[in-house]
Amino acid sequence: MINDDDKKTYIITEKSSDKKTYIITEKANDKKICIITEKTSDMLEIIELNNINHFVVTPEQVTEEMLESSFSIAILGGVKESPLVFYPEKRILIERQIKKGKKVFAEFCGSIGNIHNNCTENTRFERLVFNGEDYEVRGLENGDIIEEQFNLRNIPVAFLTSKRHAILYYFCHHAHTKLENGYIDKKYNADKALWFEEPENILVCSFRICNFNKGRFSPINKVRSIVKYILEWLIEENISIDVIEPSYHVEEIKNDQDFKEKLKETIERSVQWFEKAGIIKDNGKSGAYEGLFGEVHSDGRQVVNKHLRTDCMGEIALTHYLHYLISGNDNSKEISDNLLEFIFRYMMCRDEENYGMIRWTYEAWGTCYQDDTSRALIAAFYKMILSKDKKYLEDCKAALNFLVNTTGTDGTRVYRTDNAILTKEKRQLLKSTPGNLPSAHYNGYYYTALLMGYHITKDEGYKNVAIKGLTTIMEAFPLTIREQSETEECCRLILPLSWLYFCTGEEKHRLWLYKVTQRLQNFKHISGAYLEYDEGYRAVMRNTMGSGECSLLTQNGDKVVDLIYSNNWLPLGFVQAYLATKDEKFMEYWKENVQFFISSQIRSEDVKINGAWARSFDVELSEYYGSPIGKGWGPWYIQSGWTVAEVTSGLMMGILKEQLNKCLIEEC
Repeated sequence: MINDDDKKTYIITEKSSDKKTYIITEKANDKKICIITEKTSDMLEIIELNNINHFVVTPEQVTEEMLESSFSIAILGGVKESPLVFYPEKRILIERQIKKGKKVFAEFCGSIGNIHNNCTENTRFERLVFNGEDYEVRGLENGDIIEEQFNLRNIPVAFLTSKRHAILYYFCHHAHTKLENGYIDKKYNADKALWFEEPENILVCSFRICNFNKGRFSPINKVRSIVKYILEWLIEENISIDVIEPSYHVEEIKNDQDFKEKLKETIERSVQWFEKAGIIKDNGKSGAYEGLFGEVHSDGRQVVNKHLRTDCMGEIALTHYLHYLISGNDNSKEISDNLLEFIFRYMMCRDEENYGMIRWTYEAWGTCYQDDTSRALIAAFYKMILSKDKKYLEDCKAALNFLVNTTGTDGTRVYRTDNAILTKEKRQLLKSTPGNLPSAHYNGYYYTALLMGYHITKDEGYKNVAIKGLTTIMEAFPLTIREQSETEECCRLILPLSWLYFCTGEEKHRLWLYKVTQRLQNFKHISGAYLEYDEGYRAVMRNTMGSGECSLLTQNGDKVVDLIYSNNWLPLGFVQAYLATKDEKFMEYWKENVQFFISSQIRSEDVKINGAWARSFDVELSEYYGSPIGKGWGPWYIQSGWTVAEVTSGLMMGILKEQLNKCLIEEC
């Protein structure tokens, strides 16, 4: 430690042997904060950018002189994967300061004061709720829910903790932005997240909060208010949280004038995402990955989901072919060609008994979901229509024939088939009995593929199965078998009903399209998005926390938009509806919905997320936020096919609508 008249300099040696120099300019009677941590963090950066008098030491370097000279102490243990525990000789020094009444903020410590950690657990399916009955934090109300993503928290030994109520509690319950008053059971000390301990000069945070910004805690403003509360309690000065920029942001379209420019920018940004996020393998020759897992780590990291899914690869192939058409980018065409080649060379079953079956994933080798298979076929069919290249027509017919031969008498197909149990007798049973699955989730895009196949081949068999299946669905509508929500069912019916009317020209089929479209308008938000809604709460996927795949909808009225299961299907669907009906109203719906997608596209310095869309968007908060109840496809899951490719293709198809219309007429 070097002394001079105006400042002190501490040389900190970390495990990496790198040396960092922290210079603290001292003022008369100025407070000096001791930061004990092993790495930098968002909280430390805020302190530095606010020019707060402070110095930084590692836990091993703490001395009594340092602590004595400080006004307060911040222990930021959340920079590591395991809780910070002081060695006895250092712990004694900390405890002396606590007994003297010095303020101590203890984040993610294994032990402090009279408490110690019982165990450390992941918070994937837990959330934080604010106790506004006993504490006041500007910008928060009692029951407000905070999502802190894929985090870690200590569970303290309950009987040792303070009897005071906490500021934040953990809970495990399917809710969106708020819990009803009285839901919090303040008796459970083990669920305390942020609270004042005994003595009251200790503020304990059981979870990792110091990298709240990198970790994308949300809602952003409410989280920042909590951090501001903590730091201002510790420092006893007003501070600004806005000195650091959020880890991502979205940009709303202010007026109509820049729509075309913003649309083009959005398309280019999303197309670039596939490469920069590492989704496409070897320019498509080795396929493409499913997307990014929904777990956002405390450092902002999201892991690439390296599953090879046929549906995602097909959807990405269509996106890149459309990009080639509007930009002339030859590399995009090459990626599209390579991905379709990969699908039909490797993912199509060539065994005699199951010839034409298209595999779901490279792991689920013998499993076929008809709607997922169909989205690969739809990509191939659109490419045939636009390019007149029918290279894969026979393969597409084989795939459709396999699906038709395992479809029930009511035109619906059971939700999946597996080759291991798909015997000759089983195939005959499937074909001779009703499928009893009037669900757009499972069969809507199957009918689209059948109708596109009919349009190209004029095989009446494809059209007849599609008519029968869509008739079964529309006879049940709106009480179809729902997986996520009623909104999803409506969104997934627009495209197949558009193709149905295009192929038959029957007034009944036109009315079906308008019936579904009008019902969908009941869920429309001013942003152009369609909110999740489920009349009667009939959706199947409303599971308990972490037990399985689940709808984002907690209750009707939530301002939540689903970009994997619902809104993602609409841009392409509305364009096809316009081409079928020539009704400009559908292009108005398209533009309004596209404005939402432009305004919700992620903008970030992190190339893994920049240009993408994640699953759950709150249109009131204008940020990605939602209940983490679902196992697998959580609020921050980024699907390469279902979301980014589907949306981007729909954006480009609006630009190419006249070219597509011309090609459709020529095909007829």
